[in-house]
Amino acid sequence: LVLSGSQWQSLPVLPADGTQVSFPYAGEWLTEDEIRAVLDAVHDAVRSICYQVAEDARRIRAALTTTGQTLLTRQTRRFRLVVKESDHPCWLDEDDENLPVVLDAIVNRGARFSSVEMYLVSDCIEHILSSGLA
Repeated sequence: LVLSGSQWQSLPVLPADGTQVSFPYAGEWLTEDEIRAVLDAVHDAVRSICYQVAEDARRIRAALTTTGQTLLTRQTRRFRLVVKESDHPCWLDEDDENLPVVLDAIVNRGARFSSVEMYLVSDCIEHILSSGLA
């Protein structure tokens, strides 16, 4: 919110990122109550943005924290496929190009991201036949 600029301008002048907001000569053209109302509006807007940033950070932290839980188990007559979350480094650690897409999925669609371990187990001999990390 910027209260400076031409008095003939119909829309307020919006600052770019990192621009300092100032009210030059505000005391000459605003009353004390109007200045307080403007400052309250700016305070509320900043508080709302900070709350949203904190909430997004919480979602991102939760989406990237592995729990080690079993995500999937499929059983046939003789074999069992088990998929678990893993704390191994995942593709996100090496691929910065997909970061905006990943963050959008986490923040706006509730996605989770982690590495997974897959095991193929023979129920006949109770032995892991194959395992892999994805």
